[in-house]
Amino acid sequence: MLNLESGLRCLKGIGRKREQAFAKLGIRTIEDILTFFPSRYQDRTKIVSIKNAYKQSQSCCIFGKVGKVYERIFTKGLCLLDIEVFDNTCMTHVRFFRKRRMYSSTDIFASVKRIFKSGVFAYIYGEVKIKSNDSFMLVNDYEIVEKDSDVPLFFNKIVPIYATTKKMSQTYIRVCIHDVLRAYFYNYPDVSELLPVCNWILKMSAPIALKKIHYPDSLKDAENARRSFALQEFFVLESALYLLRNKFKKNLKEQKYEIKYDLLKRLEQNLKFEFTSDQQKAIKDIFTDMQSEYPMNRILIGDVGCGKTVVALSAMLLAIENGYQAMIIAPSEILAEQHYRTILNLLSGVSVKIALLTSSSLKKRGKRKIILEGLESNNIQIAIGTHALVEDRIKFASLSFIVIDEQHKFGVMQKSALLKKASYPDVLVMSATPIPRALSMIMYGEMDVTTIKQLPPGRIPVITYVLDEIDAYQKTIEELKNGNQVYIVYPLIDDSEELDLKSVLQESRILSQTWFRNFKVGLFHGQLKSAKKDEILTKFKSKEIDVLISTTIIEVGIDVPNATVMIIQHVERFGLAQLHQLRGRIGRSNKQSYLYLIQKSKGESADKRVKIIESTNDGFEIAEADLKMRGPGELMGIIQHGFSKFKAGDIIKDEDIIEYAKSCAKKIIDDDPTLSKEKNFVLKKLVSKRFCDKRDFTNVC
Repeated sequence: MLNLESGLRCLKGIGRKREQAFAKLGIRTIEDILTFFPSRYQDRTKIVSIKNAYKQSQSCCIFGKVGKVYERIFTKGLCLLDIEVFDNTCMTHVRFFRKRRMYSSTDIFASVKRIFKSGVFAYIYGEVKIKSNDSFMLVNDYEIVEKDSDVPLFFNKIVPIYATTKKMSQTYIRVCIHDVLRAYFYNYPDVSELLPVCNWILKMSAPIALKKIHYPDSLKDAENARRSFALQEFFVLESALYLLRNKFKKNLKEQKYEIKYDLLKRLEQNLKFEFTSDQQKAIKDIFTDMQSEYPMNRILIGDVGCGKTVVALSAMLLAIENGYQAMIIAPSEILAEQHYRTILNLLSGVSVKIALLTSSSLKKRGKRKIILEGLESNNIQIAIGTHALVEDRIKFASLSFIVIDEQHKFGVMQKSALLKKASYPDVLVMSATPIPRALSMIMYGEMDVTTIKQLPPGRIPVITYVLDEIDAYQKTIEELKNGNQVYIVYPLIDDSEELDLKSVLQESRILSQTWFRNFKVGLFHGQLKSAKKDEILTKFKSKEIDVLISTTIIEVGIDVPNATVMIIQHVERFGLAQLHQLRGRIGRSNKQSYLYLIQKSKGESADKRVKIIESTNDGFEIAEADLKMRGPGELMGIIQHGFSKFKAGDIIKDEDIIEYAKSCAKKIIDDDPTLSKEKNFVLKKLVSKRFCDKRDFTNVC
């Protein structure tokens, strides 16, 4: 017997070729067909007379009897077929265009002629074209019936429009979905009974919502059905995330913390600023978690330069003053080294021993031995490093607190191995990528979320301009004369024959001999050896280099407060998030900083991105705009082990549904933490089916 998991070849009329065509649309099972929702709708509820069709300013529907057929051939193989259609008001020609290969004898209109036989009736959806000596209706879609009293499948109603391929017609997809829906929609699992009635989401069962999404009575009906189905999708997801959270918190941790404030007061004395209210709240949230009997699993989300590191350091010091060790892991040596230098500076004069663990620092046998022994003896209290920290040879005496920076750049296996370095450690994840609220509720649903939006006092927002190259260089020279430093960013390391783009290698030679010949110019890119990178960055920080010409390698991990200008060449080649991250390299002091964007080619998407980055410094606002422009696809890829895309849910406009689904899921899981009650059987089955690949890593964010 067929079920929702049955393959398409089980269905009548679907062979290997159609199966392959469906697969290109992501359709492989009966369930996939049921949930292959329309991308949009056409309103065909009104049939106008042919006479009135000529008064319409947009596409419309007509109905009439088919008469004679006329065929004409133009130059270059272009052919047209005119078919008479008339009702009791008027007659018109409905027109089809085709292109025929030269010297071909094939009748390219054979199938159309076979369908449009004289005497049958036709529903036509199309656009009326009126010219001086020619008027006709250009056919967009049609349906033939034998008698004028026959009920059409796809007219006199709201009609779904689906994504298609070259080998799959819109009509065939509609007919296939219609047949499958009629036979199997009642089999679709439903959890609507678990959801309370609310006055802003029309409650309906999943099977009914399925039918109404494909065949709504009105556009409002379609949107109500979509929201109802989306609620169930988000409800299942949020239930899965709460189960993950509960499983993580089942484990009682061994470490106990007492807030002594000895080291914390020393840190505050070293700071050149006071904590913002957002930072204070973040520290309070983290300390509360640390004093819980369950391991902390919290993410700290904050824009570039908001002070996440000092918040994380405060928590690490709480662990250290209670006799434990702490660790911070970063995805690159540059970022790890920045954390190391920052924390060394913040803890100047404080008796805390810190070590940097990267592949470079562990190469020297003598240094490696000191570090490894220091970790195993609790002599080293804070370990800062890269993926090298995951290695089996790295062992800790009493690790209790782990900070993971830019968590989406670490794989699940790496994070799983990392957490084995301690027994149920407290985990703080940091992300400098601002996440829109709706997306964060999904991405981090199994974690506690803290957001820092305020920048530390004294930080002046960067001013962003779109300029031509000459203006940008002239303004930059003025900043250089005032003793400030500059980044110039290019998309390529070397020139490319395929791409008409400037590169760092070519431009560093040109600019050092022209515009910036009176200043010291440095070159920085990913192909340089680590020692050379360190040398260049050291010189830039010590002001031995005035202008640093670089690729996007400077996006993270570079902190030079004296750099007040950044020029980005070919800004149209960069995404919004990347542009915002790059801008975060300047504006890191109390000096006014400037970002100059040089756009070489125009385009609707590029123009929009440039306008957004020019108009706001708010990373959360930029992330929201980025999400709306690109859709959730790429951002959702941040989620480890890939949550599937939603069929009806839209994280851009369904924030209210996500929040409600989350509250509903919490009540269900609080009442039945293992979903063992009979009423929750379908929900448990759906969670298991859709998220079974997460079971081995339920304690990994």
